[in-house]
Amino acid sequence: MKETIDKLMREGDCRKVVSIVLENPYIEKGALAEQASMETKTLEGVLKKLLEAMILLELASQADSSMESRVPKKIYLVNPEMEERVGSSLS
Repeated sequence: MKETIDKLMREGDCRKVVSIVLENPYIEKGALAEQASMETKTLEGVLKKLLEAMILLELASQADSSMESRVPKKIYLVNPEMEERVGSSLS
């Protein structure tokens, strides 16, 4: 598992996304895309890799306004069980 984390953390886009999520836990997908300055397609690919490796967790949260409450928003955080390993790979 450590090899997978190290391999992904060597990829620039994965490293960028994980560091943003570490600094901003429970970040929304839109905000993550904005901060990472990535196209949606690129971000989707990076998130897929990180979610499959269980480095990031994707959660559904209720929308802020009642108009949007039927559509859950996706938020991301670093898997607490891997946070230490990921943090040491980023250093």
